Amino acid sequence: MNSLRFRLALLSTLISGVVIVSFGVFAWKLTERSLLESVDLRLSIPLDRILRDLHPFENNARVKTYTEIAYREEIDSGNLMVWIKDDRLDEVLFSGPDAKWVTGVDPDLIKPKFPPAPQEGELGAREILDGLREEFGGPPPEGMGRPPLPKGPPPPRQDPRGAGPPRPDAELPVEFSNAQLSGKNWRLGVAQDRGFTVLIGQELSSVTTELSRIRRWFLVALPVGLLLIGGGGWLVAKRAMRPVRIITETARKISAAGLDERIPPAARDSPELAKLVDVLNAMMDRLERSFHHAVRFSADVSHELKTPLAVMQGEIEAALRECAPGSREEQGLLSLGQETQRLKAITKSLMLLSQADSGRLPIKRETFSLSDELEAVCEDAEILCGEAGLDLICDTKSGVTIHSDPILLRQAIQNLVSNAVKYNRPEGWVSVILRRFSDAGPSVITVSNSGPGIPEADRDKIFDRFYRVDKARTRSIDGFGLGLNLTQEIVRALGGTLSLSGASEDETRFEITLPDHPS
Repeated sequence: MNSLRFRLALLSTLISGVVIVSFGVFAWKLTERSLLESVDLRLSIPLDRILRDLHPFENNARVKTYTEIAYREEIDSGNLMVWIKDDRLDEVLFSGPDAKWVTGVDPDLIKPKFPPAPQEGELGAREILDGLREEFGGPPPEGMGRPPLPKGPPPPRQDPRGAGPPRPDAELPVEFSNAQLSGKNWRLGVAQDRGFTVLIGQELSSVTTELSRIRRWFLVALPVGLLLIGGGGWLVAKRAMRPVRIITETARKISAAGLDERIPPAARDSPELAKLVDVLNAMMDRLERSFHHAVRFSADVSHELKTPLAVMQGEIEAALRECAPGSREEQGLLSLGQETQRLKAITKSLMLLSQADSGRLPIKRETFSLSDELEAVCEDAEILCGEAGLDLICDTKSGVTIHSDPILLRQAIQNLVSNAVKYNRPEGWVSVILRRFSDAGPSVITVSNSGPGIPEADRDKIFDRFYRVDKARTRSIDGFGLGLNLTQEIVRALGGTLSLSGASEDETRFEITLPDHPS
């Protein structure tokens, strides 16, 4: 799960999740505020109505009757609370559903903003009102009050603002707050005017229910939305990574035999990738030219050296025929002849490698008996092992046939057998084994010896050209570091694989795996 596509999808999901959650919280708060404002608006209407009907010079029985008739049903249902107080007289005019509920309200919320009651010897509002009534024998004169209220229920009013003493047209100041009373959540509205305090509370169960419903829907929709966003991000990332996949597939196809591969135009989806594709294609052009130059140089050098080396070999053999046996000149010519043979072997190997690199290695496939071919190799190996004092173990399964190039395959096996003989212990052994587990299955040729093994640090390099485990590159063991690389290239050209399957102190083992009919 550490792929770039997964990380892009995860990042888009996380960013979208943060945005959605932030928006959801904001929307939830906005909805809560909107619902509370609607409750506040519903509370403001009765607050304004009641305060406008209250009069400081009357007993306000009409207001009590109006409140009882208008709001008793809601009060009894537990959805509304009403409390009216005359702060001048410190008298509660109305309290519903009962007189105790207001004790749970914050005292500072209903604290009178009217001057305090008069001290002893001072005239209060009630004394002033009673004195005016005694002096005039009835209600205060015109301008100080209003006519007596008619008996019976209050008549309908077209404009409640016309009642009572004139009050400025400024908006009624209302203070709203939340409180928990009797185990329920309430929205309280408090307004004070002309010495009266009116407190009305609205039960918030409907608001709480609506907010809970919105929260549930949001919690259900959030994971679904994130899942859809994650899936969309995955698809978008997959689409965005398509050019990268094309570049990867093209790079995987590039080999010594396929340096003409180029990244197709389908990978040029964006200007950034188009520049990258152009750079990579230009780099592959340079690599192809350089590789072809190197291959051509190697092939040309190998080809040009064949004739001089053949001439040298002929001259050396002619000179040897004229030398006295055992003379110093003969020893020198024999040594020179060995080096010439060595150069011819190197030249031949380089020629084959250059052909393999360019994909032009001449392969002549035919169906032949692999068992018989290995028997012939073992006969040659028996001579080499006898000269080196080694035991030969040859186990060739009879009746194994294969469709391949017998000449190239024999050269590859002989290279392994030659190495097994040269890099061995005194009085050691060499083993050549052929196995096939099914009639249509691959053939496995195992060549092993009792050699000193290969150090772990050198195991990844033994197939490199001109690489020898002997760091001093001494000539005590004949070889020039091309045998394993040439064997690997031949086996690969034949559609098989060559691997080092064991390299302990007691045994070194190589395996050639060949398909019955390579594709």
